[in-house]
Amino acid sequence: LNNTKLMKKIALTLFSLLAFTLPSCGGNGNSKYLDRPEDTNLEFWITQKVSSEDLKANGCTYLPGWEGANEYLDSRYQPVKGEGNMSTAPDVAVTYLLTGYPDILDDQTVTTIQITDPEIVVYGLTMSSTNQEIEKRMNQLNASKGNEGCYTLKKAAFYFSSNRITISVPVTNKRHVEF
Repeated sequence: LNNTKLMKKIALTLFSLLAFTLPSCGGNGNSKYLDRPEDTNLEFWITQKVSSEDLKANGCTYLPGWEGANEYLDSRYQPVKGEGNMSTAPDVAVTYLLTGYPDILDDQTVTTIQITDPEIVVYGLTMSSTNQEIEKRMNQLNASKGNEGCYTLKKAAFYFSSNRITISVPVTNKRHVEF
């Protein structure tokens, strides 16, 4: 992998590990599952139970490099070839990370969504939404506000910035599975 792609992979890995071990960025939602909103154009939604076969059948591309998780590129994007001819996500894309949820040994579920495409809409918001627009919409949804750009709705953490939106849920590892 080139340095930029490697750094992105490392950043996503660290973020995902944090999502697995830390509570959301504020708030204590009761439900483990979050209903898909009407005002999104994502193919899959956070906490949606799916199989690798579902994503492949939908045209998503498998992106190798994980242990204990599977990452897929949304079908709207073409993968780029990295080191060793491995498929990686382009700079502008949506990826879905599947793990067991709520525990790592449970059914495969979308537990992290990385968005770097400014055309993608989440609760009517995009990467170009202002902080005021984001705060207003998340308040309408009764989301808890955490650190700057971070909101929690039920168990899902939403991170908004000018170059990405990340949605994740914490995953437990009650049986101490090692990968």
